[in-house]
Amino acid sequence: MKIAVYKDTFANNRGADIAVKNLSTGLSERGHAVTLFDKSEFAAKVRGEYDVIVSTGTNEILDLAKVDGLPPIVQQFHTDPKYPFRHWIKRWRRNRAIKAALRKAAVFQVLRKEHVETLQKLIGVSGDGITAIGNWSSFEGRAITTISEEKVILCPGAINADKNQSLLVDAFATVTAEFPDWQVHIYGKGKSKEEAALKKKIDSYALRDKILLKGYADLEEPYRNCAFVAFPSKTEGFGMVIVDAAVFSKPTLMIHDWIGCGEVADPRDFAFALRKLMSNGDFRRDLGEKSRIYCSAHYSREKILDEWETLLGGV
Repeated sequence: MKIAVYKDTFANNRGADIAVKNLSTGLSERGHAVTLFDKSEFAAKVRGEYDVIVSTGTNEILDLAKVDGLPPIVQQFHTDPKYPFRHWIKRWRRNRAIKAALRKAAVFQVLRKEHVETLQKLIGVSGDGITAIGNWSSFEGRAITTISEEKVILCPGAINADKNQSLLVDAFATVTAEFPDWQVHIYGKGKSKEEAALKKKIDSYALRDKILLKGYADLEEPYRNCAFVAFPSKTEGFGMVIVDAAVFSKPTLMIHDWIGCGEVADPRDFAFALRKLMSNGDFRRDLGEKSRIYCSAHYSREKILDEWETLLGGV
C-alpha cells in the first residue's frame, strides 16, 4: 500500500509527534511504501501517487481540504476530539472551517472508545466511520533487564497549566517532611513565563533541592530508576506517559482513572495518594506489574499495527 502521512511540524517533539513517527516507521517495516512529510514539503509531496493519506491533526486537514483530487483521507485525533474546539468564542471562524474540512475525510481514528460518540456529536458522522486505535510505547522491545527503584517520583511532560505540575508541587510539599529522602524529578520544558511560575511555587515551599526541573532528556533511565510516575494532567487524549511507565513496570498516579478529564483536583487528595505509594513498596510494585500486563495486552506495537492495517485496507 502507498501511504502518505502528513504532519505539519515535528518541532515540539511531543507525544503526537512521536506517535506519528512510530506509526510511519511501523507501517514501513511491514512493507508499505510510506511517505512522511511536513509543511515545508507539502506542495511538493501532497500530490504524489498514494492509495491513502493520513491527516494527523486539525491543522493538517485544513491544508489537505484545499487540495482537489486527493485519495481517501484518514483523519487522526491525538487528543479528545473536543479539545481543538475548546475556544469556540475566540476561534469560531477557525473552528467552523475545521468542521467543514473534517467532512472531507473518509474515516476517522480516535485514541479511545469513549471518543467515538464525542466525535459523532461534534461533526455528525456515523460511528461506523470512526475507529478507536491507541498508541504503543517507543520503549517497547528494549531490553528491560535491570529495574531499580530510587526514591524518586518521575513527572514527564511539557510545563504548562494543562499538565498541571503545580498540583504535584502542592501535594508533595505536604508529605515531604514524612519522606525526607524522596525527590520529584520533572522532565519537560515550557514557555518562560510558565517555567518561572513553577519555579516560584517550588521556591515558596523551599523545595528547590527536592523538586528538580530536569528539562528534556531521554527518559529510559528515569523510567527505569524511579519509584513511580506522577501525572496530574488535566486533559489528555491518551496518556502516553502511562504506557511508557508500564513498559518498566512502574505505576502512574493520575487525577482521574485512565486520563485527566479537565477536572480540578484537590492537592490533599493527591498528597494522600502520594503518601500511600511512597510508604508501601509492595503496593507500588504490584500496581506496576498489573499496569505492564494490561498495557502489553491492549497497546502492543503488533496489535496496534494490525488495527491500522485493517483500517487503511478498508479505506
